Amino acid sequence: MRQTRIATLLLTLLLASAPALAARQTDTARLEWRDTDHHLVVDASNGIVRVTTTEPDSYFGVRSGDRILRVDGRPVRGINDVTDVLARSSRTRLPVTVLRRGSEATVEVNTAAWRNVVPANPPAPPAPPAPPAAPSPRG
Repeated sequence: MRQTRIATLLLTLLLASAPALAARQTDTARLEWRDTDHHLVVDASNGIVRVTTTEPDSYFGVRSGDRILRVDGRPVRGINDVTDVLARSSRTRLPVTVLRRGSEATVEVNTAAWRNVVPANPPAPPAPPAPPAAPSPRG
């Protein structure tokens, strides 16, 4: 009976601390793309997506230092939330809401620039190797 109470107490303490442990984990990602004339770096950490570098500043429609809040009205919590919509849209321009210097602003982003960064149709994975041929029966 005493062991059951101790086990229950330990389990209760473990479950109670789970949210605190999960809050310490960091979800980070980075998108970096460059060609001869353009450079883009977008960082994401704990649900915040921030543009770190854009060169030239007007090419991608967002600016260095912008925090991306929404793309075409959809909330952004990770880099894929940005790239999936911008690179795969059939529209030429989409509204992107950013936090810029403490104020929200909505900018029109040219989706063609983002299609260069993330192809609309990623390449298919390679086919698995063929199974080995069965030995021929001798007779």
